[in-house]
Formats: sequence, structure tokens, C-alpha cells
Amino acid sequence: MNTLKKIVALGDSITKGVIYDGESYKILPAGFVSQCADNLQADIDNYGRMGCTVTRGTQIAEQHAEAIAGSDVTLVEFGGNDSDFCWTDIASAPADAHYPMTELPTFRSIYRNLIERIRKLGSKPVLMTLPLIDDKRFYNFVTRNMGEHDRNNVLAWLGGQQERIRNYHDMYSLAVYQIGYQERVPVLDITSPFLHNRDYLPYLCCDGIHPSQEGHNLIAESVTAQLYKILPQL
Repeated sequence: MNTLKKIVALGDSITKGVIYDGESYKILPAGFVSQCADNLQADIDNYGRMGCTVTRGTQIAEQHAEAIAGSDVTLVEFGGNDSDFCWTDIASAPADAHYPMTELPTFRSIYRNLIERIRKLGSKPVLMTLPLIDDKRFYNFVTRNMGEHDRNNVLAWLGGQQERIRNYHDMYSLAVYQIGYQERVPVLDITSPFLHNRDYLPYLCCDGIHPSQEGHNLIAESVTAQLYKILPQL
């Protein structure tokens, strides 16, 4: 396959092109998916949804099975919401056990099933890792409406280390690599482009998790280059 004419994109708000401007969420006219469509001169159906986990993504894939069947490649980007927690529950009961929205073994299992389904529909699955997050900004964002007592409870549950938020996020990004290796599916690295910058914070919105317009530009450039590189394998 030397060219990509039709692509389907499945994912969360990052795939959708959502940014946070400090007051509300907005959709970028030039998110990374639309930029990739222009760069690759391909038709891309973007089914990214805000707050989407891999479980919800599987349901969306079924709803758009015909589009996937007619596509050369299906880009898949999940993990950010799966790795997240219900922070208000943590604030209310910091001594209790709390688990991510999708626990890691379940995440792996459902992700593999999604890959198999995409293949059966006749499309080539291509996975994407997760962009970096800024744990400090994200901690301030998820606790912004909490009182000092509840904020301290969340921090106590994190062992006094806001960095643990990023650790959970990174675990799911690493899991995508592992799933791709095990299933022999290409994985596009959109993590390293952020790390290549000494200060990657301008590439993130003030909530610490959604890429800014500059972040989407970075992702689009990286995804385009990597897709061109793996075209002979598809």
C-alpha cells in the first residue's frame, strides 16, 4: 500500500481535537486529525469522543463498522480516560481503595478485542501512544472546585506526590506499546515528540492533559511522518 485514501480515527477528546481554554472546552478547527487528512491527502472519518474509554470506543466502532470496513487504516488512541480516577470519591474517602476507570488487565483485554474486530472488518489497525501530561496542572484542575480539606485528601491518597498521576497515565501508554508488540500492530509514538522539547508545557492546555494547538501541530507532524514510514508494511 503506497497511499492512504480512507482512514477512520477512534479515540477520546485528543482525537476529537478538544482543547481547554481556562473556561470551557472547545473543538479546534485544525486538530491533529484534520491536519493529518490534509498532509496525507486522505479522507479521515473522525469518531473521537470526549471522555471516551476503550470500552466506549468499542461500542463506537460497532456503530461505524461500515466506515471501518471501507477504510485502509483505523487509527486508535485510547488510555487517557481509562487511566483516570473519580477524584471526588478519592477526596471523600482517601483511606479506601480506588481504581482507574478501566483497570489495566481489562484495558488490555478490550483493546485486543477491538484490534481483532478492526481486522475482521478488513481495516488495518494502527495504535497511538498517549501525549505527556503535566501532573501539577492536572492535579490543580481536578481539585479546582474542592476545599482545602478535600484537596489535601487527594494529595494524601497520592502519597504526597502529584507525580503519581503521571505514573498511572504513563502505565497505560506503555501498555499500548506492549499490546501493539504482542498483536503485531504498528504503534505511532506521540509521546517522544513532547519529550524532545526541554519545556513541553506550551504544548499542553492549562488543564495539564489536553494538547494545545501547538501540541496538536506537534502530533500531526509526528503522525504524518510515522504513517509515511510504515506505509510499505500496511
